Amino acid sequence: MRKGFTLIELLAVIVILALLATIAVPSAISISNSVKQNLLCEKVDILLTDAERWGEEHMSRLSTSCYYTISIDELVEQGITDRENDEKGSYVINPVTNEAMDSNLIGLYIKNKRAQAFYVNTDVISECDGIRLCEAGETQSEDNCIRICASGESENNDCIARPSTEC
Repeated sequence: MRKGFTLIELLAVIVILALLATIAVPSAISISNSVKQNLLCEKVDILLTDAERWGEEHMSRLSTSCYYTISIDELVEQGITDRENDEKGSYVINPVTNEAMDSNLIGLYIKNKRAQAFYVNTDVISECDGIRLCEAGETQSEDNCIRICASGESENNDCIARPSTEC
């Protein structure tokens, strides 16, 4: 009696493993991408909260008619936002693209006597639920995006008013 596997048995096992891999790998990649996107959205939300905290401390720089911009690296260097990386020029990393977000800008303005923040570099947050800016033809209520009010339009028209010019 010989011990071992026949060639047919080994090929059958290899084919079964290959089928399992073709099913599992795309699912794992999809889950990984989803997790990275959710992490980016959470990170942007934290950055906006940190910027609003900075705005509350520097209210004299803000206006209701225009917005003040601050970069993410300025928030890190002032100790408002935690740094993820000690290397200069890459304090905060975008988990989706692995690029530095330090030069990205956050806009701040005053509304109802409170600092309000929005992300100026909209390409970074285009996929974040509740943060995504509406594109042409989309409506805020239907498509889960934020529409910025046009000039002279009030917030009652399903949009968020914020200054459109930088101070």
